[in-house]
Amino acid sequence: MARAKITKRFVDSLSPADGTRFHFDTELRGFGIRQTASGFASYIFEYRPGGGGRRSPKRRLTIGSVSSLAPDEARRVARKLQADVAHGKDPQAERQARRRELKVSELIDLWDRQNPPGRRSGEPMAARTKAYTLGRLRNHVLPLIGAKRVSEVSVAVVNEVLKRVTNGETARRAPSDKKRGRIVAKGGAGAALKVASDLSIILAYAVELGILPTNPVTGARKPKAGKRHSYLTAEQVAALAKALSEMEAAGTNKAGLDLIRLLLLTGARPSEIESLRWEEVDLENACLRLSKTKTGYSRRPLSRQAIELIKAQPRTDSPYVFPATRGEGNFVGSKKLWNEARTRAKLPHVVRYDARHMVATLALSSGHDIAAVSALMGHAGPRTTLAVYAHVLDNNSTRAADDVADRVAATMNVVSTDQSARADEEAA
Repeated sequence: MARAKITKRFVDSLSPADGTRFHFDTELRGFGIRQTASGFASYIFEYRPGGGGRRSPKRRLTIGSVSSLAPDEARRVARKLQADVAHGKDPQAERQARRRELKVSELIDLWDRQNPPGRRSGEPMAARTKAYTLGRLRNHVLPLIGAKRVSEVSVAVVNEVLKRVTNGETARRAPSDKKRGRIVAKGGAGAALKVASDLSIILAYAVELGILPTNPVTGARKPKAGKRHSYLTAEQVAALAKALSEMEAAGTNKAGLDLIRLLLLTGARPSEIESLRWEEVDLENACLRLSKTKTGYSRRPLSRQAIELIKAQPRTDSPYVFPATRGEGNFVGSKKLWNEARTRAKLPHVVRYDARHMVATLALSSGHDIAAVSALMGHAGPRTTLAVYAHVLDNNSTRAADDVADRVAATMNVVSTDQSARADEEAA
């Protein structure tokens, strides 16, 4: 525990901590900063309720994150809390009482505003992932239990929500606030499984706030996760390649078509290639060094064909390898081009992720080890690769069993032939 005057200069000078570290202000008693090993820091206020005294247990209130509040603002809040304690109030008990009255809709809005860091990553959820999460919560959860108090959400309530989402009761199509946009909320077991994950995040935050003792999603009956076993065949890749060439000849955006070709060559996630920056391309070491992916920083090996395709992209003022046709962002139209190409190639049921499954399936079927394929896919570890591509490994194991059996049978045949020859000699 260190003491220093908490100012903007002091906050800016904070360095990463090995573990949880506290810094308390030298002027305002109880006012401080709590810093975690992940780098997240927040203003806090410590006090003893009931008039103080060493026998009273200390209580700690979080005022707000260092990134969202200036030191002077946090200090004003701490002074008010200090005054409340002096008048016999217990700010933490009052806050918890108010939070217990929170409705589910209000909890979702609070989580949205606070944007708390993830327990594993230590960082707030990526903007795109957060938008999808909030969309599912507001389209599936709010119509069912949005008006219910958070303290009333039990395992039975969660089970009922998942059951009704699975049955399609919350599925709907409606216009959105975006220009030419539409809300498409699908029901079914897949949607229910994602809703269970989203609801677990929100209710875990409620546990963190002291509203709930445990997360009720943990004990709920969640739908079984389905697995996609589909991937592109050689014939489908040839048909897509022909369609892309025809589209290029017709004047379609070449950069967008090259983006799809790079997806087919690398097996990367579509969003990773769409947002690829030149600073993330390491041609000297034949790899991509992606700063932000689904699993954090990721190094991906590049084939010589992928390198040549990247080299062919014109360098402009844009930091992106595939810049947007308008504006300063990155290209985001690969899904539309993919759908146009698959329609032209008469492949109605293939999606961009099938290209990713194809690359992993080919790598595993060719005998490459799990660690290498895991690195190629950018998985968190080999365990993820084993779980997602177990069906490919089952095929490999069957072939291995046949190969081993063939060798053993051949050996047994040799042994049997030798024994028969000796028996014939002895009989003669």
